[in-house]
Amino acid sequence: MLHYEKFADGTIVQLEYELDIPDSWELTKLRNIGSIISGGTPKSSEPSFYNGDITWITPADMGKQQDSIYFDDSSKHITEKGLTSSSAQIIPTNSIVFSSRAPIGHINIVKKEYTTNQGCKSIFPVLVDIEFIYWLIKNRTSDIQKRASGTTFKEISGSGFGDTVICIPPLSEQKRISQKIDELFEKVNSIEADQGALQQLADQLKQKVLDIAMQGKLVPQDPNDEPASVLLEKIRAEKQKLFEEGKLKEKDLVESEIVKGVDNAYYEKLPASWEIQTLGSLYSVTSSKRVLKDEWTDTGIPFYRAREIVSIKMGRPLKDPIFISEETYKSKISVSGQPKLNDILITGVGTLGVTYVVYDGHIFYFKDGNVVWLRSLGDVNSKFIEKAIESPRITKIINETSGTTVGTLTIDKTKALVVPVPPKEEQDRLVCVIDMITNQLALLTH
Repeated sequence: MLHYEKFADGTIVQLEYELDIPDSWELTKLRNIGSIISGGTPKSSEPSFYNGDITWITPADMGKQQDSIYFDDSSKHITEKGLTSSSAQIIPTNSIVFSSRAPIGHINIVKKEYTTNQGCKSIFPVLVDIEFIYWLIKNRTSDIQKRASGTTFKEISGSGFGDTVICIPPLSEQKRISQKIDELFEKVNSIEADQGALQQLADQLKQKVLDIAMQGKLVPQDPNDEPASVLLEKIRAEKQKLFEEGKLKEKDLVESEIVKGVDNAYYEKLPASWEIQTLGSLYSVTSSKRVLKDEWTDTGIPFYRAREIVSIKMGRPLKDPIFISEETYKSKISVSGQPKLNDILITGVGTLGVTYVVYDGHIFYFKDGNVVWLRSLGDVNSKFIEKAIESPRITKIINETSGTTVGTLTIDKTKALVVPVPPKEEQDRLVCVIDMITNQLALLTH
């Protein structure tokens, strides 16, 4: 869905955002949910301007209080005379302060009236959940930093801060999300600040979030969502169409019977609008055309084995990357096709079950036998399926069925993996919430 902003002069501008959002959420700019307020500094040589009772926040004060959502107190206070002599303004209780330079990105909620120097920008939000907006702005910090300008040091202006594009769910969902984040971070904050222990707990929390999500307990169900059963019928119709066009084999139309046994008892209490289905029924599961070692080159089209998929997933640079010539690439994809937007690759050797969702315009090829290829048939949110594969239950199954000597995940084993299928709209909501929580956990541990 496209989102637009209309200005007072009638101009309409499309808002750009890097993630898909549910239809019930809205894209807007930060300035549209509250007042953006800048700060100022009274003349430092005038004693009567300082040692008053007005809290005066600077980025340096904020830097010492980033282990808490809420700001406690400032190192300096100014007087009413100092306030009126400068561009500083009184900012209402329950506003959010954000350091706009040196550095950009400190953030706190302030539960009392205050003012700031010019190194901070504040927003007094209205009719929204303030803790949700705190997490939302924190999550958008990298975007704000990219838009900063300056020669001596980077700074985001008040207008630039207000131009930050954000996604806003209904108020009840904002409260639910912020409450869930608070619950998770209470657990994180209860342990000692040992990085190893913190990383382990963050990983456990991420797994718990995925576990809850795959049981339909992370976000509320919307009775207006189209049931997943309708989504599955659309996928069947698409597979039939591809079969008639000669792009799928008849065996690909056969759906595996899902046994309601002990193995799938986990899914017996799913919401009524959800379904369970095998990956083989949701995707065309296959692999690539074989590339021989003597076809490898030092430049050309990137060629990925399982180890490269793992590095890409972890955000690490590729060690000794491999390529194939454009001629070889065209020859292989003329037989197998090429990975496209929303296809999923899964490592089948080494570290099993590591996923990679293909983004638009990424041209590469990969090694058969090392990587399983889930070719998208449309309609399903592949980011949701990626998270389902990463969930504790599926991860356990992948590693349990890997064999006794050398672990492998085959095409047939991948086809048989059973995953939950929520309505498409709920898939989108789940991806947004899981990503928000995961990003905050990453910030906390790094």
